This record gives sequence, C-alpha cells and structure tokens, in this order.
Amino acid sequence: MGQPVIEVFVCRGFSGQILRLSLPAQTPMEHLLRELLPQLQLPADPETVGVYNLTQDFEYLPTDTLAQRRTRPGDLVLVAPGGTCQRRS
Repeated sequence: MGQPVIEVFVCRGFSGQILRLSLPAQTPMEHLLRELLPQLQLPADPETVGVYNLTQDFEYLPTDTLAQRRTRPGDLVLVAPGGTCQRRS
C-alpha cells in the first residue's frame, strides 16, 4: 500500500495559476519541492523557494510534512521564489 496523499490547491508563484495536486502526506517539503518545482516551472533549487499555506496562514519549513502541519484537503498552498515568506507583525 502507498503513502497517504492529501489533495491541495497549489498556486504557482505570483502568476495566479492554481493546480489541484495529490501530494504525499509524509514526505518532507524539501523532497516534495525537488519533484514539484520542475512541474511548476519555478527555480529548481528548493532553498530559493518559499511554501506558504494561505488557507491556514503558516509557512512550511523544509523539514515539515503536510501531515505534520495538519494540512487539510483543499488547502491553498503558495509556492513562490524568494525563500521564506517572512511575515511582518
């Protein structure tokens, strides 16, 4: 039996393009990005890309998994160049 997946909506960069993807729930974000970035036509270096859950208002760390951060099916996730998103208070 395969790894559980979570279906999320992924927003590509700042283009506004949104894709519905089923992603492995237990794979660290840094590994997910290695496969996802070429599909999204974004820079291939995961170190230069930030991943932010717009639905729940948090940023994923490279070691986070979707399951660890309690990502829910249907969440909107932004993947954008620029490394961390750095929220301002």
